[in-house]
Amino acid sequence: MPYCTLADLQLAIPAQTLVWLSDDDATATDINLPVVEEAIRQAVELVDGYLRGRYNLPLDPVPSIIKDMTVNLARHWLYARRPEGNDLPEAVTRTWKAAIQTLEAIRDNRITLGVPSGASAPEPGEIKVRARPQRFGNNVLDRY
Repeated sequence: MPYCTLADLQLAIPAQTLVWLSDDDATATDINLPVVEEAIRQAVELVDGYLRGRYNLPLDPVPSIIKDMTVNLARHWLYARRPEGNDLPEAVTRTWKAAIQTLEAIRDNRITLGVPSGASAPEPGEIKVRARPQRFGNNVLDRY
């Protein structure tokens, strides 16, 4: 389940700018959907990468903070894919950095998403248990 949609991106990026960012043809008048879908896919994968091991993925329902960050990450990818992408608008770069910092804070347990289930996925790996040495063996306990 994607954390944002084309409609969400259209709220963040003016229509003509979205056409220019998604289509390499200078005379294009329509949004190139495969390019926008790739931007959303990459943004979702990045968000999941930070949340993996802490939350059950994919998030459902999607918290609004995750949707907003995904929109900002996808918008940054769309701007960066352009040949003149070296000169990204300052607002795009600023919101991308803020999204990454927020994802790091969520990953480091400084911010919680408030997911209704509240369940976090267990970390993969081995489990170590430490126990005290046994004082009474089976032979002592069998005498009782």
